Amino acid sequence: MTSEETLNVLWLRVDNLETISVTFVILGIACTPVIVFGNSLVIWSIWKDPLKKLRRSPSGLIVLSMATADFLVGSFLLPTATFWGWSMFHFKKPRIPYLAVSAVFVNVSVGHIFLLTLDRFFAIVTPLQYRAVVTPKRISVAIISCWIYFFIFGIIFGLLQHQYFIIMQTAYNIQIISILLGISVMSAVMVKRFHSYCQRSEFTHQSTTQRQMILQRERGLCKAIAVVICAYLFCFIPWFVTHFLIYFCLPCFNDLSNLCLSYVVSTSLMHANSGVNPFIYAWRFPKYRETFMHLLKRRNNQSGQFTEHQFYNTRL
Repeated sequence: MTSEETLNVLWLRVDNLETISVTFVILGIACTPVIVFGNSLVIWSIWKDPLKKLRRSPSGLIVLSMATADFLVGSFLLPTATFWGWSMFHFKKPRIPYLAVSAVFVNVSVGHIFLLTLDRFFAIVTPLQYRAVVTPKRISVAIISCWIYFFIFGIIFGLLQHQYFIIMQTAYNIQIISILLGISVMSAVMVKRFHSYCQRSEFTHQSTTQRQMILQRERGLCKAIAVVICAYLFCFIPWFVTHFLIYFCLPCFNDLSNLCLSYVVSTSLMHANSGVNPFIYAWRFPKYRETFMHLLKRRNNQSGQFTEHQFYNTRL
């Protein structure tokens, strides 16, 4: 099917198209400030890095690049999506290539989640070879390759979506599903490997305090992986389910309004993942919070000194 045929089947036959378009616009406007604010703080903290804790680590480079992609989702993709939803109702035809833009920035963000999981995978599975395998140069190459690949995919998506919309949309979904499966497999291997290490440590001559620390690390690892997987599933599973219903559930087209409404909500949840990432991959860790608080205190001190100096000059 072409994009025009898909548009005619899904959107233009809906009775309450105005309600669906307004819902999409409201959700986009609500998500934009959260995504922009959270990711701009991450970019600011890593770029300044006064404590020299963030930019030197490979994971810090990945988080910086992912925050940049998520910032573009909030500052560019969501305004584009909002205008797309508004033009869908008023013009009965999208005026901008929103889906092609989404194919770039959403996939870049998801690709960086995969890179972060891969970084943690090497740190846990091969801790002795980690610094030799995961170097800043290789991380930079991986980040640049991620951006280039998904930019090329977005261009191809934009060029071919008018003639082969279903095929390109299926390729879009397969990429995200493949990344999710890769993250799940690596997470399972990490938990299993660390659990085996904890079991071996119980039979060594370690003290009770050391064993408790290892068990706490295991619980922390399992909790962190559970948070990552649950957040990813919460944001993307509705998208997959909705597309499955659109592709394969012919009786669902009898209730086309609810089907399109679920598409709008699931798409907004997918965009909201960019607002969740700063809390999962940055602000959960003390080094990011310490860096931000240091920058905030230094900024307040500079502002206080400037105010005192200005008052002194006025009084003179």
